[in-house]
Formats: sequence, C-alpha cells, structure tokens
Amino acid sequence: KVHPLVVFSILDHYKRRDPKQEHVIGILMGEVNITPEGKEYQIKNCFQQESMEHKGGGLIFDVHYYQKMAALQKKLNPKESVIGWYATDTQLDIISYEVYSIIRKNFPEPVHLVVDASLRDSRLSVDGYAVKKMGFGGKARLCQFGRVKTELTASEAAKIALGAVTTGGTDSERKSPFTPATMLSEMENLTYSLRELLHLLETVSEYVDQVVAGKERSTPEIGSAIKDALAAIPRIDMEMFTRMFNQKTENMLMILYLTNIIRTQVTLTNRIYEVLD
Repeated sequence: KVHPLVVFSILDHYKRRDPKQEHVIGILMGEVNITPEGKEYQIKNCFQQESMEHKGGGLIFDVHYYQKMAALQKKLNPKESVIGWYATDTQLDIISYEVYSIIRKNFPEPVHLVVDASLRDSRLSVDGYAVKKMGFGGKARLCQFGRVKTELTASEAAKIALGAVTTGGTDSERKSPFTPATMLSEMENLTYSLRELLHLLETVSEYVDQVVAGKERSTPEIGSAIKDALAAIPRIDMEMFTRMFNQKTENMLMILYLTNIIRTQVTLTNRIYEVLD
C-alpha cells in the first residue's frame, strides 16, 4: 500500500533532477504488517538517494548519504524504517540488482516501487516488485523480480487535502500541473460536491436499471454496498430538507458578500494611503 504523498515526492524528485540524469532513485520508508494473506508493506514516506549511472552500465551509490538519511528519518519517526527503494526507470536490470544488494543489508526483503514518470499513454503507472530467489542444492543462485499487488491508500484527512489540490483553482490554472493549488470557496465546494453526488447517483441508477433489465450481472457485494449506502441516509421530509438547504446557502452567500466588502474596503484603503504618500 502506497501513500499518495510518496508518489508526489517521487515525481517532485524526478522534476528537479539534474539535466544529465535520465532517471532517479530513492529510498522507501514505512512499516510491514503481518496479515492472513501474507506480509503487507505500508509505504508512507521516502527520500531521494544521491546516485549516478556511469558509462560502464553500473551505478555509483552514495552509501554514506543513504545511511545518514535513513538514521535521520528513523529519528523523525521511530515506527518507520527502510523497506525498499523506488526508481523512475521501468527497466529491471543490473542497476536494480545493485540497489537491492545494498538495501537488503538493512532490510532482508525490500520491495521495489517503479513510477513511470514519462506518462506513457497519458497515464501514471505505479507498480511494485519483490525479489524472488531461485536456486538448487539449498542455495540461491538467481534472483527474479516479480510483480506484487500495489494500491494507493490514504486517510480521510489526506483524501480531503488531495481533493483540494486536484479541484482547486480556476479552469485556466488547472491546465498547468505546476501552478500552485488554491482552496475552493464554500460555495464552489458545495457546487462541486453536488455535481459529484449527482454523477454517482446517476451511475448507480444506471447500473441498477441494467441489472433489472438483465443486461448486467449483479454481485452480492455490490448489492450490499448499495443497501448500506441507502440505509445510511436519514429520512428527512422534503420540505424540511429544502428549508435547511436554502438556509445554509443563504448563510454562505452572506459570508461571501461580507468577505467581498471587507476585501474591497482594504483595497481602497491601501490605494488611498499610496496616493497620500
């Protein structure tokens, strides 16, 4: 499980890389939990690693920098430790094995996270790999990188922050990925939430119609999820709901009106002081 902050940090590292570097490498921090399905890696943080590929095809890895940064991260959060490494190079070659050989000295079973920053087909792919040892005679002779299940996960607070980043700003600002995000106002946020809610309701309604018509096959899990969602909605009289909604909207409009008045007054005051000076 990968926290979105890790992906953002990797992309930021890739964007700020040296022009001579084609790819970047870094270290993954997190925790390992034991579940009935096996080991679950929680990748919560990362830091960039000073490294450089040389012409011979190998890797110059600053081990001293790696150990120093790992110890510093451990002091900041004792629960997290080195659990793997990341790279923006989608090829798994001798360089990947060299990094694996260094990381496994501190962590026996590290994972490798590959983030394709080239955005092939206009899509950001995030894949995880684990090293599987193969051999005979009781000794490991070969190592193979095998893909493992990878998913992005975030807390409710992180989801709110990510939503603000992806929806903030005007339409012209959203066209540039490097423009700082701005928070939506309460009215804009309400409008956006209602549109998203309407879209979800239309999607569910269309799915139910397809199931009733026999064109779509339903599953108990989906039916149970729809039932739980409907059961969580309180029964409110339509007239009462309309009155509550209008009251809330009027309060937000009043706040926006007062905010604009204060902003205009401050602007006029500053202009007057500039003229007097």
